[in-house]
Amino acid sequence: MTQRYLPETWETSNWLVISPHLDDAVFSCGRLLASAPGAVVVTVFAGIPPDDVAAPPWDEAAGFASGNAAMQARRAEDRSALELLGAEPVWLPFLDRQYVEGNTPDAIAPALKAVMDQYPERRVLSPLGLFHSDHALVFDAVWTLLNERAHALVGAGPEPDPGMAQLERWWFYEDMPYRRLSGLVGARIAAWRNDGYAARRVDPVLPELADADYAVRKVQAMEAYESQLGLLDPEALIELNTSESYWQLQWSPVSR
Repeated sequence: MTQRYLPETWETSNWLVISPHLDDAVFSCGRLLASAPGAVVVTVFAGIPPDDVAAPPWDEAAGFASGNAAMQARRAEDRSALELLGAEPVWLPFLDRQYVEGNTPDAIAPALKAVMDQYPERRVLSPLGLFHSDHALVFDAVWTLLNERAHALVGAGPEPDPGMAQLERWWFYEDMPYRRLSGLVGARIAAWRNDGYAARRVDPVLPELADADYAVRKVQAMEAYESQLGLLDPEALIELNTSESYWQLQWSPVSR
């Protein structure tokens, strides 16, 4: 059984949550956001396509005539959902995969870094990057930034303590509903181990609170994403209402 940890100290409003799409942060971290008024949610693929872009199949199934109309509506949904949780939206201009191919971690990373630099005291909460290619791109961009920063600090001194302090800033959440797919979370943990990191589960919200009032508030926020909920299968909807899971990294003794 994986041991779970409660952080010794943390500021409840001190989160910078990175969301691939306009719903992922609430779907995966809604209970945490309910516990942390003042959080900032950065959505990477929040760009609005031109008016002449026809609705791809997903948007068409949601009732939209164009990609432009879909993203305008989804931004409005995101604003409403985050307002219910006391969070602030930040929308990056990247178009998601259904509108354009060719996004890369190298393009996304500088945009994320610019936002992170605006909030240097906030903890960064990133998706594990499970299953969906847009989620994987976001994870890869964050992973690039983490490695650059942590290893630069470690290289500045004889001991890895500065890098450890930097690692404490970076947290990861399991992408819901994709985490239910067999083996994905385990594969991510194994990849971290191969890169010289050890991972541990953490509970940033007391479980008894996460399963009570905060769970209700998450459901209320999810309901703001009206255009998206109707497209999810029953198993996915059930998954969104289960306990959230979070991870922190440590230097692996093997890597020293």
